[in-house]
Amino acid sequence: MDYLSYQDPNNRGGSSKLLIFMGMMLVIFIIMPYIMPQQPQQDQNTQQQTVQQTALQAAETPTVRVTYPIETRSIETDAYNLTLTNAGGGRVESFFIKDPDRYSFHKDFIRSQKPQDNTKGGLLPLETSLKSFGIDNDTQFKTVSDANDHASAQFTYSDPQNLYQFDKTFTATDTPYVIHAKFSLTNRSSQDIADVLAISMYIKQIEGEEPGLFTPGSYVAAKCYSDDKMEYLDATDKNENESFHKSLKWFAVDESYFAIAMNAAYASSCELRNDDGLLKSTLNVPVTLKAGTTSTYEYDIYMGPKESKYLDYFGEDRNLPSIIDYGWMEVLAKPMAWILDKFHDWTGNWGIAIIILTLIVRILLWPVAQKSQLSMMRMSKIAPLMQEIQEKYKDDPATMQQKQLELYKTHKINPFGCLPLLLQMPIFFALYRCIFVTGGLYHAPFVLWIQDLSAPDPFFILPILSVVLLILQQVLTPSTTKNLQQKIMMYSMPAIFGLMMLFLPSGLCLYMVVSSTFSMAQSFYVRRIIAKENDGDNNNNNGSDDVIDVESLSSKDKRAAKRREANT
Repeated sequence: MDYLSYQDPNNRGGSSKLLIFMGMMLVIFIIMPYIMPQQPQQDQNTQQQTVQQTALQAAETPTVRVTYPIETRSIETDAYNLTLTNAGGGRVESFFIKDPDRYSFHKDFIRSQKPQDNTKGGLLPLETSLKSFGIDNDTQFKTVSDANDHASAQFTYSDPQNLYQFDKTFTATDTPYVIHAKFSLTNRSSQDIADVLAISMYIKQIEGEEPGLFTPGSYVAAKCYSDDKMEYLDATDKNENESFHKSLKWFAVDESYFAIAMNAAYASSCELRNDDGLLKSTLNVPVTLKAGTTSTYEYDIYMGPKESKYLDYFGEDRNLPSIIDYGWMEVLAKPMAWILDKFHDWTGNWGIAIIILTLIVRILLWPVAQKSQLSMMRMSKIAPLMQEIQEKYKDDPATMQQKQLELYKTHKINPFGCLPLLLQMPIFFALYRCIFVTGGLYHAPFVLWIQDLSAPDPFFILPILSVVLLILQQVLTPSTTKNLQQKIMMYSMPAIFGLMMLFLPSGLCLYMVVSSTFSMAQSFYVRRIIAKENDGDNNNNNGSDDVIDVESLSSKDKRAAKRREANT
């Protein structure tokens, strides 16, 4: 170190060494801030930047796994049996409904997402992801609760440095099909954390169970309730994704008769995705953890049938019954489902409830149906006069139309009398939708051979009976057409409709049988009215069949009209 020692002023080399020393000190002074650790700033902006940087670094840092033996815990009540796995941290491995007994026919609700490797979380519902803790869907938690404890299940996870801890506790409640969940997050590090806890559910369309034109199949969807509206993606919405932020109440996955839903407390958004048929519903919960603190998030989870009486228990303010999707027929199907439910509570049998509903519908439509049948029977009665008018004014369409309207008015005929019968079609489709999405009708028995109103008749008795009744209706209802092809079409339509009924739920066939029987009874009543009208006409006619002046026809026209009448 001689070059740093004091030298004689007359020695020029000493001056050079002093300059070198001073230059080195200057360089060290300049670079010192960049090589020495800085003290943390206390202002709010710097703290926020530090939190964001911590979350970003955690997301980019490779996850160090802590592995535990794969174990499951069951929560069992009189109504259900729920199995949770520590692979993925307390995810739903299986769910079976025990009560009512008819729900036991349903297979495991989670069957479409079973992982091939049970050491991983797979695609099971209640996946949690928190990047700052190093937690994703494959993270294994430690099982804490005892295997003999069937009232609750508890899992926990700590990183290798024991800086972060995630505790999950699931507990049975007194409310049917509702499980209480508590998530506790602990930050033992020296830095604050700002992150997003993502909670996801999955469901997938099972091959071979797709809904068809005449088969209900298994309808599946990912849903969330946002801004007082139920939003969803189903299996047909391929590779789509949507995000919702307003007034979130719950998020869920469901199939035709069953659902898993969780309330959306603390959430900032709900995301729905369809990745090539795999449906995913995700709740994003902002998480801010001060250093050395613990935050707790509590949720209610509904796992059960889509019956309003159970869904209401989830909380009226959450409006979980809106998870039942009645489609475009909601305006009719929803009140119809409510009425059926009330009749079922009264009678204890869904088949009897359908019969009562059918009778009420037909009684309400009685005036409309009666006018329609009267118009068709009166139309048949004046068919010869209509032919005369058509022959006389075949070259004058305007006059022909005027004369026909006068004839309709005289005989109190509504030319559009058949149109009111179309009112029954929306009711038919509304009931069709009710049977497919109302949990109460799943495997609901009626009597004798009908033990499942949501499935086709196993012996096809109701579809065949409905065809027979429809054909009898055609026989009892007079027709104004004389065309052979049109007649064949009229009588073949019941057969075509009956072929469709073979694949429809027996509850819908029951509706058609009762409705057709009621219609036949009404036809007999209308025929009595027509018979009385004919008796009155015969007494007041004075030997003349003319009701309105159609003017005299030429001899040639009369002969042509007689030939047409003879041919028909």
